[in-house]
Amino acid sequence: MIALLRARRRTRTALSIVLTLTLGGACHTAARAPTALPTAAVTYRDIVVRVQATGTLEPIDLVAIRSKASGLVQKMPVDVGSDVKAGDLIVQIDPRDVKNQYDETVADDVASVAAMSNAALQKKRADDMLAQHVITPAEHDSVAASFVRAQSVVAEDRATLDLARQKLEDATVRAPVTGTILSKSVSLGQLVTSATGAFGRDTSIVTMANLLRVRMRVNVDEADMANVKPGEPATIRVDAVPTRSFDGVVEKIEPTAVVNQGVTFFPVLVTIDNHERLLMPGMNGEVTITAARHPHVLAIPVDAVRPANELVSIARVFQRPADSLREAISPALLPATGSAATGSGARFAVVALPGASYELRAIQPGATDLEWVQVVGGIREGERVVLLGDAARARPASPPTLRLADGVARVPSRAASPAGSSR
Repeated sequence: MIALLRARRRTRTALSIVLTLTLGGACHTAARAPTALPTAAVTYRDIVVRVQATGTLEPIDLVAIRSKASGLVQKMPVDVGSDVKAGDLIVQIDPRDVKNQYDETVADDVASVAAMSNAALQKKRADDMLAQHVITPAEHDSVAASFVRAQSVVAEDRATLDLARQKLEDATVRAPVTGTILSKSVSLGQLVTSATGAFGRDTSIVTMANLLRVRMRVNVDEADMANVKPGEPATIRVDAVPTRSFDGVVEKIEPTAVVNQGVTFFPVLVTIDNHERLLMPGMNGEVTITAARHPHVLAIPVDAVRPANELVSIARVFQRPADSLREAISPALLPATGSAATGSGARFAVVALPGASYELRAIQPGATDLEWVQVVGGIREGERVVLLGDAARARPASPPTLRLADGVARVPSRAASPAGSSR
């Protein structure tokens, strides 16, 4: 009986050892199986290049109205927000002083004209008397000189009268253009100083602009300036009207750069039709400029492309040292040592191959809409590229093998070794 029990124990021990070895071998085999990485197919699609920037609405033609006359404001029928037409009254300044000056110059003009008429009659008589040898030539010349002086007095009084008429007209300030009053700096009963004087050159009565067309001033990054040209269409969305968008056109690009926190921008002015009067100066919004359209081009997701200075993200997916991967790549595809251009060098993508292996290739990217990138060369339709961002976040337990394509490897016959571990 005891012998039988011992035999059963030995049998169970042997079975346990066999089972343990079998399971251990299976687990070891499963650990060695490479993990499949997330990929996307290389397909044809339409790519629309857009440039986005934020800015503030402003009037296009801002008019500051000043007064040439001095005096008290008697009438001011407009207020901020009033719509006026060209010729409408803006301000009526007390005209009594300028009216008196005008009346005086009118009287002087009448008197000088009468004196000139009298001098003309005397000259005519002197001409007749000289012809009859009644007076001497010297006496005739004196009468003729008096007539010339009378003519000069009339010309001088006419000039003074014209200036007085202008001053009288200046007391009535009218709108030079059709538009909307944006601000005013005077009120009824306030004393206004002439803008032509020494103390009133920087003051204005009101500012106005035509708001049927407004524009948004945005700062565009210098990296996107190659895609922005005058005349291109744009879409504008403002925070005050979030339910709809507005159509605009790139009016011009200012040549003076603006540097903000070490980044260089260029001001771009976008003109917007505002006949619905929903847009007001000072509103904040976002401009999307449609720079170019590329229909039916070969494209891959942006997440599948990495520049040469971001090889560490590719090395992280395959869990290998970034320095070893960089050393295996041809120097012609890498940025020059000490290069200030962070975007120099080639662009890379990882292509999935049959047999759960992957190949690093240098590609020729084209236009991008920030989601997809046009591929001019390096990848064919139907192939699949690795989504490197998703793959890096997944952290595969058993990284697959990565080899370098012809033209990428430093030595054509050399392929990258199987993935190692790195931190």
